[in-house]
Amino acid sequence: MTEERLDWLLGQLGARVFQQAWIVEHLLVAEDAMRSALGCSEFVNFEMDQEWTYRGRQVPCALSLGFARSGNVQIELMQPLRGEGVHVEFMRKYGAGPHHLGCVVDDINPGIAEAERCGFPVVMSTVFQGVSFCYVDTFEALGVYVELIEDPNGLMENFMPWRDPTQGGTT
Repeated sequence: MTEERLDWLLGQLGARVFQQAWIVEHLLVAEDAMRSALGCSEFVNFEMDQEWTYRGRQVPCALSLGFARSGNVQIELMQPLRGEGVHVEFMRKYGAGPHHLGCVVDDINPGIAEAERCGFPVVMSTVFQGVSFCYVDTFEALGVYVELIEDPNGLMENFMPWRDPTQGGTT
């Protein structure tokens, strides 16, 4: 890995990381385990079933998702339900485990361009209710993907506050 690529990666991960995400086999079982192991707050659950761009193709992907907070970090649990994508690919290849670190960016397009320039291609992306998501392939460098998230209307923050005001963050 070149120093330039590492500098970009660490720059993205620095203050922008707000989320640790895990692929799980059974969402409710994993939620219980995370509450016990990480002291997570109660989880907010919903299903996401839509089209994604996956390795240059449009594919359906359905996930059961759970979001909670552990300290100042949002914990996301993702159970693949059907379709294709990096979530299904990960589960098939590695089983349940850490999947990505989520980073909020002001504008996703420069982040994508810079990631690709540094050799980290986008593997999967979509827009869901005005929030843009893309998974950057940092797996070889970090052992997890990096998810860039552009949330111009604060949907994620409004839906499920993830910062604990008692720990120096804001809700």
